[in-house]
Amino acid sequence: MGPGRLLALLSLLGTVLLLGWPGASSAQDGTRLLRFPHIHGDAVVFTYGGDLYTAPLAGGEAKRLTSHEGLEVFARYSPDGRWIAFSGEYAGTRQVYVIPSTGGTPRQLTFYPDVGPMPPRGGYDHLVLDWTPDGSKIMVRANRTPFGQRVGRYYLVDPVSGGLEVPLEIPEGASGATFDATGTKLAYNIKSREWRHWKRYRAGRQQDVWIYDLANHSSEQITTETSTDNFPLWVGDEIYFVSDRDENEKLNLWSYDTGSGEKSQVTRHAEFDVMWPSRGVGGVVYENGGYIYHLDPETKQSRRLAISVRGDRPYTAPYFKNVSDDVESFDISPSGKRVVFGARGEMFTVPAENGNIRNISKTPAHRERGVGWSPDGKWISFFSDASGNYDLYVAPSDRSAEPERLVQGDAVWMDGVQWSPDSEWLAWSDNMNRLRAIELSSKRLVEIDQTGSGALNDFSWSGDSKWIAYSKNSPNTISAIWLYSFDSGQRTRVTDDMTDESSPAFDPEGRFLYFVSARDFAFDGAGSNFQSRIYAATLRRDFGHPFPPKSDEEPGVVGSGSEGSEADEDSAEGSESDLSIDLDGLGTRVLPLPGLRPGGYQGIIPTGDGLLYFSGGALHKYSLDDRESSEIISRINGLAITPDRTKLAYRSGQSDFGIVNVRPGESNDSGRLDLDGMELRIDPKVEWAQVYHDAWVIMRDWFYDPDMHGVDWDSMFDRYEPLVDHVSHRADLDYVITELIAEMNVGHAYANSSPEMPRPERVEIGLLGAELQVDGSRYRISNIFPGENWHGEYRSPLTEPGIEVSEGDYLIAIDGEDVTASDNPYSFLVGKADRTVEVTVNTRPVAEGARTVTVRPITSELGLRYQEWVRENAALVDSLSGGRIGYIHLPNTGVPGHRELFEGYRPLHMKEALILDDRYNGGGFIPEEMAFMVGAPLLNYWARRNLDIYSQPAVVHTGPKALLINGQASSGGDAFPYYFRELGLGPLIGEKTWGGLVGISGNPAFVDGGSLSVPRFAFIDAEGNWAVEAEGVAPDPGFEVLDRPEDIAAGREAIIERAVEHLLQELENPQYQR
Repeated sequence: MGPGRLLALLSLLGTVLLLGWPGASSAQDGTRLLRFPHIHGDAVVFTYGGDLYTAPLAGGEAKRLTSHEGLEVFARYSPDGRWIAFSGEYAGTRQVYVIPSTGGTPRQLTFYPDVGPMPPRGGYDHLVLDWTPDGSKIMVRANRTPFGQRVGRYYLVDPVSGGLEVPLEIPEGASGATFDATGTKLAYNIKSREWRHWKRYRAGRQQDVWIYDLANHSSEQITTETSTDNFPLWVGDEIYFVSDRDENEKLNLWSYDTGSGEKSQVTRHAEFDVMWPSRGVGGVVYENGGYIYHLDPETKQSRRLAISVRGDRPYTAPYFKNVSDDVESFDISPSGKRVVFGARGEMFTVPAENGNIRNISKTPAHRERGVGWSPDGKWISFFSDASGNYDLYVAPSDRSAEPERLVQGDAVWMDGVQWSPDSEWLAWSDNMNRLRAIELSSKRLVEIDQTGSGALNDFSWSGDSKWIAYSKNSPNTISAIWLYSFDSGQRTRVTDDMTDESSPAFDPEGRFLYFVSARDFAFDGAGSNFQSRIYAATLRRDFGHPFPPKSDEEPGVVGSGSEGSEADEDSAEGSESDLSIDLDGLGTRVLPLPGLRPGGYQGIIPTGDGLLYFSGGALHKYSLDDRESSEIISRINGLAITPDRTKLAYRSGQSDFGIVNVRPGESNDSGRLDLDGMELRIDPKVEWAQVYHDAWVIMRDWFYDPDMHGVDWDSMFDRYEPLVDHVSHRADLDYVITELIAEMNVGHAYANSSPEMPRPERVEIGLLGAELQVDGSRYRISNIFPGENWHGEYRSPLTEPGIEVSEGDYLIAIDGEDVTASDNPYSFLVGKADRTVEVTVNTRPVAEGARTVTVRPITSELGLRYQEWVRENAALVDSLSGGRIGYIHLPNTGVPGHRELFEGYRPLHMKEALILDDRYNGGGFIPEEMAFMVGAPLLNYWARRNLDIYSQPAVVHTGPKALLINGQASSGGDAFPYYFRELGLGPLIGEKTWGGLVGISGNPAFVDGGSLSVPRFAFIDAEGNWAVEAEGVAPDPGFEVLDRPEDIAAGREAIIERAVEHLLQELENPQYQR
């Protein structure tokens, strides 16, 4: 149908769309978006709209099992069919529950806190994957590892007696794993990327199927092809798995014969991928195109189930919401009597004091954004997607006529509209880096400028509406000031490309062009930068000195007053109606505003007698007469000002707005607008369709490659759009959007959930910073994480001063309640994180002689687990090398990763060799600073009397280095090993990295606060070739090392051992001997 036709249809139907729900599919087709299915006999269980349902395998009407606010997912029947285990959010954290398969009250089994809500690409914590064949245990994947929030391992949970879940020895595993018939072997994926939005992936996190023998502590990799192979399902002597290895590169079911090792394709779906398969008594079920399919393992035939879900869908019901916290743009009327808001895709005008709030658009199927009020008060400008693209419109502010489309957007995202002072023109920028303007009366479109070096969104009008001043990046990345004349059509450069300029603005009296310039050099011996001030360029040569020296004189005396007063008299000639500019030499007639110290300035708004500017989080007024500044208002994050510069509308925080006079001493509590009546009736089904369309448009308009990687983007819209009509929960919409954008076959293409995602209130569960093991009838403290109690992220409650608890002690009670091995100890810590708790322990498993300590539990042990893993690795390196080699792990390339490198590099730079560990690096910033730090060369030494010799740089490592990598090293974790190799610092050891170096740098969001992360720039190597993205960074030849799971489980680190071996050999080389 295409996106344009969809929006036209929505416009006609409006909320009538609901009458046909669930929409395009006929009754015999059934409902779509049935998620995470499982089978037992003649029944299936699945998630729809966040709740669990069961339905006959033959098809028909589904029966609801749960109706909680949270999401219930990954339901699995017990082998006897009596129970269903699932992952739910009843307590605000995601936990494992069981419920009778015929319905009933869920019973909570786990209590250890989950890692919290993750974005769609992160999946869920505490996922139920399988039951042991005898039904005595439930296998759960929990994100309880040292490697961040999204890496999990497997645990066994007792569905009857409860107690504490017990980890399997497998150190790491994905969301697909099943036991064989004996329960002694497990088919699983080590690497997890099943939640990622990246189809046809072929790089370092590529998934393969492994078999782990729990009895013999050994493993076998059974798929090695260049394809995604995941969700292994053990069925008799076969292991079914999902793979995109066929010619269509669609995920389909394949089978592996455990006897012969042969692999064969089972399904051949060509339009949609096979998703989330599971096996149970009765065969295999899976998702495809939103439907559930059943595969008979005997016949290898699959059929689609026609299941209908009826009844109440609470999240699809229209509702009213105050949308003052959904404001994306606002402007003030010329008189200051009203403010126009763009909020939740609609336009409202709000009175300063008296009157009603008015919705002046009322277009629920479309989105209006980027509102602006004309200086004459007659018009309101905005962008609307009514045509399928975002076009520029104007509408009478009194709603006396229909809006008029001025400019058709096509495949371009326009933004930042500014009215000319005479209300005859509109100017705006777009994401093609153009600056354009249109005359309302003639519809004459003017191309002011276009550049390939950055957005042209920093511009302003002259008072006579005949000039635009703007900043533009030069090829050397320096931003310069330019002028455009509407009379001549000529562009003139004002400043050179030696210093950065921004925020150009015309003095309304026609005397000056103000701008911010970073010309003040600051140097502290360790680094340098340029600070900015506000400057004024005199528009005419005959204006004289803009800031002549002050001189106190007697009034009336001839010659009294300041020198250069003629310029003040002449300035009247440069009025708004007749602006004259001497372009020749304009860039040399520049002086800083007296009295302003170097610092940070932005957002200049001239007022005639001076100007307004932002600095230090506040709006200030600079007086040309006094040459001093005064604060107008502070703690605001947005403003709009009337044309006469007497009133301004401000934004403070997310949803507080007000109108104040432009004078010193105003407060962000003053003039508050009453937005209680800014209510909007939101129809989720209509809004979700608009959000889906926005996702398609935003990806099209902002993706770095205009050819969309060769994908037919129109057909992708048509492929997934029918699913939108079946969305009954905001999480369903996230899923549809992720499937759409995953077709781009690119990293960093993400959907980010709306903050309005229905979720129960989270109740934090306390943690002690320790691991517990069952020992008879009690829990014994087997390990206490050392932590660093001076550091908030690594606080370990049982190690704080005065807490007398040791490893080997038994846990007796928590807050006076007896804790035994039949209890889940974390059930006693629900709601007690960061609160004082009394913990009773003893050296013996009895209450007699026990001691009680008061501790303050933490909310997460991820940091402690990570820190312990790093310490163990460092100790291993130290032991294997005899103390000659240092070890530093880089968890990411954000602030924590920089901190770990900066904290570790100086203490270890005197080691003879260094191992840097990039494994599980979660990325962040582009890490050139990190690479240059470890790659800095020795320049010289300095000899000092009675002091040790020291080097320049002072912290430099001259010995051999090695970098460890694996498939979980991502984004910045890809870039760091690439830079490490380019700098020639040493070998890369391990496995290929993730391969995601098409980066993100911001793009528009959705009306409900959700968003996409759109890849906007791609990695090119120094020779001009595409590199790393979808490939990864491979280890050096001869340094490919696989960390086998049984080795890790046994405490061996093959990659570290290989690195130590290599570096010790390198240290035998004379060039490294000091």
